[in-house]
Amino acid sequence: MKKLFVSLQLMKKMDFFKQPYPFELPSWIDSLKLASAIGGFIAVFLLIFQPFGLEEIPASYKPWMISVYGGITFIAILVFQQVIMRAFPNFFREQDWTTGKEIVENLSILLLIAIGNFYYTSWIGGIRPTIMGFLFLFFATVLIGIFPIVTLIFVHYTKSLKRNLREAQTLDTSLQSKSRENLTAQLTISSQYKEENFSLSPQQLLWISAADNYIEVNYVVNTKPNKKLIRNSLSNLEKEFYPHGILRTHRSYMVNMHKASHIQGNAQGYRLKLENAVETVPVSRKYAPAITEWMNQQLDIRP
Repeated sequence: MKKLFVSLQLMKKMDFFKQPYPFELPSWIDSLKLASAIGGFIAVFLLIFQPFGLEEIPASYKPWMISVYGGITFIAILVFQQVIMRAFPNFFREQDWTTGKEIVENLSILLLIAIGNFYYTSWIGGIRPTIMGFLFLFFATVLIGIFPIVTLIFVHYTKSLKRNLREAQTLDTSLQSKSRENLTAQLTISSQYKEENFSLSPQQLLWISAADNYIEVNYVVNTKPNKKLIRNSLSNLEKEFYPHGILRTHRSYMVNMHKASHIQGNAQGYRLKLENAVETVPVSRKYAPAITEWMNQQLDIRP
């Protein structure tokens, strides 16, 4: 109890629920693996401990009737991650994801599981189909799931934050010790409509981001920020621009590394601070090794 109190006090001091938290929209394979693992755990847990009156189920029916609760958990996770999350893309976005949203996501999955548990338990005659019956099932579901969920989120957040802060500090220190190149070669960002091809100096380009079927070029003119939409995709530019130090840092971003002035860390990964830019650009864990390798080669940084 004392440890939990200390953890809650720490969360409050850190404004824990507003902190960036690692997020990636799960694939079908990832969801199947997670749903199978958690659904299997729930089935085994209930079969072993048989809480909330499950011991009253006749022995001959008990294994499969209790195992259905694991199946409900499996379906709830799959439906939430592959249907609900994809139906609300503006809410489930990596750049806006926080520990608070992560907890809300998991509580929502518990609610979905509780609804499934309620209808199933009512159908087999284990509970009356009333509001009080649903509240009991919801309370039981949350009671089993909430503590491990919050604990795992806190542990994952703390480990990710410490690791990323340490690595970002090392890279940032090395970056500050290196001089910037004076780039003069002209860059041309091609468009699917040739008349929209856009040329600029590497000294002007900050980053390029995905925008549906377009890319958004962020650049400066006399230190003033500008944007331009071009019909193209990041994947088409990735190999062409790599020799110029314009690297993919995220599934939605490419960054001119020659304009990077600082590297910051948070629980999601790294963020790049660029010259003449207020916004910071994310570096996901997937692309972080490529950024480190490029810095080692081009800026002569050694680990």
